[in-house]
Amino acid sequence: MVGRRNKKLFDRTTILLITILFFLVGAIFGITFWKEKKVELDFKFFGQLRTIKEPNQIIKGDQIVVSFSGPVQERSVMENLTIEPKLNFKSNWINNHQLQLFVMDDLVPNLNYKLKIKSFKSKWGILNEAGEKVFSTDFLPEVKNIYPVKGEINKELREEIIFEFKESLASQYYLKIKTEPIFEFESIETDEENKLIIKPINDLDFDTEYKLTVEIRSRNYSDFSQEIVKTFFRTKKSPIVIYGWNSAGVPTRTEKRLSLADSRIAVGRYIDINLAEQNLYIFEDGKELGAYKVSTGIRGMNTPTGEFKIMAKARRPWSEKYGLYMPWFMQFTSKGHGIHELPEWPGGYKEGANHLGIPVSHGCVRLGVGPAKKVYEFSETGTPIVIHY
Repeated sequence: MVGRRNKKLFDRTTILLITILFFLVGAIFGITFWKEKKVELDFKFFGQLRTIKEPNQIIKGDQIVVSFSGPVQERSVMENLTIEPKLNFKSNWINNHQLQLFVMDDLVPNLNYKLKIKSFKSKWGILNEAGEKVFSTDFLPEVKNIYPVKGEINKELREEIIFEFKESLASQYYLKIKTEPIFEFESIETDEENKLIIKPINDLDFDTEYKLTVEIRSRNYSDFSQEIVKTFFRTKKSPIVIYGWNSAGVPTRTEKRLSLADSRIAVGRYIDINLAEQNLYIFEDGKELGAYKVSTGIRGMNTPTGEFKIMAKARRPWSEKYGLYMPWFMQFTSKGHGIHELPEWPGGYKEGANHLGIPVSHGCVRLGVGPAKKVYEFSETGTPIVIHY
C-alpha cells in the first residue's frame, strides 16, 4: 500500500513538473516569438566623415545606416529592400542587425526618395512587417526679400539688385539670372552667404520696365532648373536740364538727357561743368541735385578747364569793362572768370537769353534766370568746381 501511495505521489509530481516545464517552454517560446515578430527599424544618415546629417541633406557618398532591434536574416532584408525612384547604392552588414547603405548616385533636386524594406525575417525566420524612410537632397533656396521690391518705380540706373534667401545656397546649386531687356551686370561679393547681389555694369535705360527671372540650377543635373523668383521694376524717368524758370518756379524750357552725370567728388558739395554738353551740375556726397544749361566761352576766349574753387561771391556786381550787371556772381579764377546769371543791361534786358547751350561768353559760365540763384545759394566760398569736356 505504501508503495502505491509513493508511486501516485511520484506520478503527480512528474505531471506537475512536466506541466510547469510545458508552460515555461511555452512562455519562453511566446516571448521569443513576440520579440522576433516585433523587430523594429531605425534609420540614421551620415556624411562621408561620419557626421550626422538630416534626411533632407543627402548627397552622393553619404551613408544610410539601418539598425534592427534584433538579429535578422540578411538575405531576406536585401531581397526586399528598394529605393524609389531608383538610386544605386552599395551595402555592407556590420553585424546581423545593422546595415550600411552607401549612396552612389547624385540625387535629383526637389525630389523625395523612399527607402523601403517591404518585409524581412528575424533570425529564427519570423516574418516582420515593412519599414520605410523618406529622404532627399538639400532643399531649394527660398527667397526672403528682394530689392528693389516687385513693381518699384523710379529705380536708379546703376543701383544694386539684392536677393536675400532664408538659408545659405547649398554647394550643389547655382543661380541663373535672366533679364528683359538684357543688360550686363557684375556680382558683388558679400560675407553674407544667403545674399546674392548684382549691379548693372552700365546705366540702364530711363523709364524702362525691366523683368528679372532667377532660376535655380543643379551642378550635378544639367537638365534640372526651376524658377524661384520673378520680379520687375521700372527705372526713373529721363532727367532734364533746366534752362530757366519763371517767377512761379515753372521751368520755361527743359531738355531731356540721355545719361546721368558721373560725380567726380564723392564727399561734400561741388559744381561740375561739362563744356561739351554745355551743362552745369550740382552734387552733394556723390548725388546729383540739379542740372542746368549754360553758355561758356566762345572760341578764342574759352572757359578754362581744371579744378577750381569759389574765391568770392557777389549778388549783383557791376562790370565796368562791359557796362553790365552780373547777377549771382561766383568768381573761380584770379583772372575774373565766374559763374553768373545772364548779364543784365541797366534797363533790365537780359543778354544772351537765346544763347544758352551755345558757347558765346567771354570766358565766364552763364546760367539762366532761376538756376543762377539756385547755384549761388547752394555754394559757398571754397566750394570745389570741376570744369571738363
